[in-house]
Amino acid sequence: MEPVSVVTGRACPIDANDVDTDQIIPKQYLKRVERTGFGPFAFAEWRYLDDGSPNPDFAMNQPEHAGAPIMVAGRNFGCGS
Repeated sequence: MEPVSVVTGRACPIDANDVDTDQIIPKQYLKRVERTGFGPFAFAEWRYLDDGSPNPDFAMNQPEHAGAPIMVAGRNFGCGS
């Protein structure tokens, strides 16, 4: 495997500190057998409103961040839950 030396593209900011793994992929989506296809569930509780529609205030739902291959997060991102 080749090491990654340069990554280019737009970045999507996740303006929060201490984001734990339950916020990244909520537990109700971890019952899948497959190890792929989790993208639509990422940040589901922040990303979608109660009616299931996209939350327009969440960065991943804003047009300028659509398809961004890079995420910029606050400190302690991915901490244990």
